[in-house]
Amino acid sequence: MVEPRFERNLGVVSAEVMARLARTHVLVAGVGGAGGQCAVDLARLGVGCLTLADFDTYEVHNMNRQVGCFESTLGASKVDVVGRMCLDIHPDLRLRLVREGITEDNVTDVLAGTQVLPPVDYVVEVIDIAGARAKQALHKACRERGVPAMTGLMLGFGAALHVFQPDAPLYEELYILPDGRVDLPAIIPHLGDYLHQAAMEACFAGKGPAPTCVVGATTAAGMMVSELMRGVMLGAHTMVSWPEYLYVDLFDHRYIKARARPRTEEPARQPA
Repeated sequence: MVEPRFERNLGVVSAEVMARLARTHVLVAGVGGAGGQCAVDLARLGVGCLTLADFDTYEVHNMNRQVGCFESTLGASKVDVVGRMCLDIHPDLRLRLVREGITEDNVTDVLAGTQVLPPVDYVVEVIDIAGARAKQALHKACRERGVPAMTGLMLGFGAALHVFQPDAPLYEELYILPDGRVDLPAIIPHLGDYLHQAAMEACFAGKGPAPTCVVGATTAAGMMVSELMRGVMLGAHTMVSWPEYLYVDLFDHRYIKARARPRTEEPARQPA
């Protein structure tokens, strides 16, 4: 018997898959643009267990893309706001809020679950690019526990999706530069033709934010949620996984499925 609030999901997924979703535990690390939308989408799909981790609060510059950012929530904890939204959709949701965000000290405990929550089955990693150490710690812990981890990077009207299975190389070997920054040109190997050169150069140099908007945030969330559903429905081995990745840009009408290049090669970026 499927709960009435999720009946319209039937036909897209079966009742058996709905029952499986109710037992699935997803960690969303970072609940800003893509992560907050992802958490809300998972609640609407009927995922039964969610852990939301983020230390940040809403600021006015989040208004253009973050699902929980309103005049009424400025200054509020992102996990508190998104957690309330998820419970308002799915009151029976088993929810854990990690208000300090993911750290090297708590990552093992977060993945292990609690007395109420089972161990984490899938990880959505959308920690801000400034949090390279937290990204590194989370991906390493996922590898050790055998948990698939995915990241969706929003840019402009599009996004890139990467899924890391437990046998993938370490995240820091792939996407962390010697100075500790995330190697954005490597992990976002394509750019929309409309993006401004100066803004992208500042972003890649670590001197400015990634130019994006609500379309990029919802695109990244949709890609991550869809791929996570593929894992639940068909098995983790069917997910697009490193070295393969997906890139979608809704403005340029582009859909790319390709293989990541070795770090020693120049990334195949589309010039801005």
